[in-house]
Amino acid sequence: MPDPNIDILRAGSRGFPDRPAGWTGRAAVQNNGRSAEKTNGRSAAQSNGRTAAEVEGPLLEHAPEVDGASFQAGMELLRARHAPARPRLPAQRRKFIGFVRDATSALTLQEALCDELPAFSQVHVTDFRTALAVLNAMPTPETILIDLSEEDQPINALIDLAEVVEAGTQVLAIGTIHNVSFYRTITKGMGVRDYLPKPLDAAAVERVFLPVLAGSDPGPGAARGGRFVAVAGARGGVGASTVATNLAWYIGNDLHRHTALIDSDLHTGTIALDLDIGASSGLGAALEHPERLDPLLIERSMRLAGERLHVLAGQEALENMLHVDPHSSDTLFQSLRARYNFVIADAGARYTPLARDLLQAAHHRVIVLDPTIIAVRNLDRLLRLPPGPGESPHPLVVLSKAAAPGGLAQAYLEELMGMRFAAVIPYLPRLVPGCTQQGAPATARKGPFRNAIAQLAECLGARLPAPDANRALRAWRD
Repeated sequence: MPDPNIDILRAGSRGFPDRPAGWTGRAAVQNNGRSAEKTNGRSAAQSNGRTAAEVEGPLLEHAPEVDGASFQAGMELLRARHAPARPRLPAQRRKFIGFVRDATSALTLQEALCDELPAFSQVHVTDFRTALAVLNAMPTPETILIDLSEEDQPINALIDLAEVVEAGTQVLAIGTIHNVSFYRTITKGMGVRDYLPKPLDAAAVERVFLPVLAGSDPGPGAARGGRFVAVAGARGGVGASTVATNLAWYIGNDLHRHTALIDSDLHTGTIALDLDIGASSGLGAALEHPERLDPLLIERSMRLAGERLHVLAGQEALENMLHVDPHSSDTLFQSLRARYNFVIADAGARYTPLARDLLQAAHHRVIVLDPTIIAVRNLDRLLRLPPGPGESPHPLVVLSKAAAPGGLAQAYLEELMGMRFAAVIPYLPRLVPGCTQQGAPATARKGPFRNAIAQLAECLGARLPAPDANRALRAWRD
């Protein structure tokens, strides 16, 4: 009859036969099939203080001779079977996943967040309950976006969501509710990082959601304020001041949003002249002495140019060289954002220290060029400027004087740049100079010029305030 001890030692690579739970190789060798508990107890009694080698030695002397390779294989298998389990490494979390109810919202999100979301499959079109099931079956991504549309009880839906996501997950939400009370409830008390009402537009998504994904969002405790837009020219004479002036006038007077317009050229700026208002020395004083900057000084320095448009433009003496404090620009910009829905700044084409500060602080950069090769060259250099901390990664490019005699074709320019223009202003040699001489904005007249400015404003997220609750929500968001 074969000895069962040999079967154990010969197990090697073919594995062990079925054994009772808790079975060990050492117990099998010592006891020849008896229970491990009795054997271990008897071994302890027999040892009487002797070493393990003295106890095991005589027992193993009676085991049949086994070749060294089989013995070693059996012992390695024993150690592997009874070794402590290795801890499992945590599954790697994805950066983002989104769930929306309609393809239009998915496309808008994908276009606005393309720099942070290279894979199109990260935004899925499905309902909220299916999204919960998917999230419950996977490691929670760092940031998730959910659509509360068609949920009868969106607050309860968010409670259900909290049951399936891990702590520390950033939650972005969209939906059809336009209510400031709802916005405050979910962002202040339920952990939602931010919320946007539908229909979505790319400008709002870039401004609100993109900084969260990029890691540049200052957080829910940061102060809110108006949108800051800097308009720069690819070269002198392309019409950057004209675009900035008419854009601010259109947003303030036609869209009825509180708007501030800044002229960064403190010595030879033309914005005050274009709107037929007086210049002020308050801007230069505020930049030289930021400690004097307060709401009263800003109010006294502003000039009213319409229903809700205030202009901050200086005209310093040419011999007066201003010594601008390095921190005064940020103080001024924050003060303006706290008061106005939109701050439009004419950065010009000279790139003075103030103009550079404007471009760095802006949420959106608008670059104006004419159909010339030198403007295209300078545009490439402007696009390579590093963006500011809260800036959209996609500057808006406006073509001015399109179809001018001797100019490059629009299609050729777009092919050369690899992008499309946000707005195209046709060549109108009589309209703009005539309006400037009269001190009236060209946007006040219906036509292609006004249509182009309206299209640019739409790209920046400027629109008529909605009534009642929607108006309150947008005022809070702005």
